[in-house]
Amino acid sequence: MQASARQWAAGLAAAVAFAVFLGGPLCEAGSAPARAEPSERLQIAYVEPASPVSGKEIWIVVYGHGFSEDTANIEVWINDKVKAIEVQVPAPERLKARLPAQTEPGYASVTVKNPDGESVTLPRAVYFRPKDGGWSFGSMMAGLRHDWRVCVEWFRLGGPVMWPLLAISFFGVAWIVHCLLVLRTSQILPQKFMDTLSTHLSQGDLKGAAGACERSGSTFARVVMAGLRKLGEAPEKIREAVAAAGSREVAHMNQKIAYLANIGTISPMLGLLGTVTGMVMGFSVIASGEVRHYLLAAAIAQALITTVVGLCIGIPAMMVYYYLRARLLRLTTHMELVADEVATTLIEKGDQA
Repeated sequence: MQASARQWAAGLAAAVAFAVFLGGPLCEAGSAPARAEPSERLQIAYVEPASPVSGKEIWIVVYGHGFSEDTANIEVWINDKVKAIEVQVPAPERLKARLPAQTEPGYASVTVKNPDGESVTLPRAVYFRPKDGGWSFGSMMAGLRHDWRVCVEWFRLGGPVMWPLLAISFFGVAWIVHCLLVLRTSQILPQKFMDTLSTHLSQGDLKGAAGACERSGSTFARVVMAGLRKLGEAPEKIREAVAAAGSREVAHMNQKIAYLANIGTISPMLGLLGTVTGMVMGFSVIASGEVRHYLLAAAIAQALITTVVGLCIGIPAMMVYYYLRARLLRLTTHMELVADEVATTLIEKGDQA
């Protein structure tokens, strides 16, 4: 009973201490915070919606950095002509502006002016559609431009880890194209070379066959050339030379596609690194004592964005890797069968010579 009482008292003390620890920041957060000036340079990333309807009162959301939280004095302008009726600043990285029914159809720039005089303009930020108009080329281009700006903003939020992920993604796409072009029957066993080789071997023209192999330079040509160099030796030597050359070529092609498996492994690990970095930033914000939700949201965004990007790179890389590995297995099996037939023919023609 005494031990249980001591455990209960210890648990109660720990709970009280935890409540006191959380109570300070929560009480401070509950009080009306002072409107702090932005710590970042004013910048507009993108505006939503990308193609609103003109001539009617609407709300737009402007995303960026460095927006002043002084909602009474911050201004939002459309084409430096139409001023927003009302501006709300939930965070220094996002503001909402209510526009009057004075907007005209077409592309429009959005300008934000802080109370300290700093201003920034995003050209062609939105495309105002006519009231009675439907789909248009301008609205489509505005949507594409908006998507691009969102991707750029996501890249920024992802932090430094996004740069190696970007480099890996470019390399991965280039290497996938390279492997798809190289691992083809027309590259490994070209039909024209096979016909020429068959003609020379059927006529017993071994020198002509060697010349055809040198001119072709294909994968199978190197395998056949290894057997031609062993002509005059024991049949086992010829078969061993052909088999060894085939193994080297297959290993070389396996090494090519192995890079995709490496990309599929490294990319999620880099994404995990960005996740851990973002979580460290988030806990640092909490530990600072001045918990601002937009700073915590930025840290969580970095953690999630890097994870998503790492998986979006790694999963396709692994899918293509398994596809190419299956294709290579089929090509290797076919090449082994043809190489065995060619080795038998070389042994027969070598004995006749």
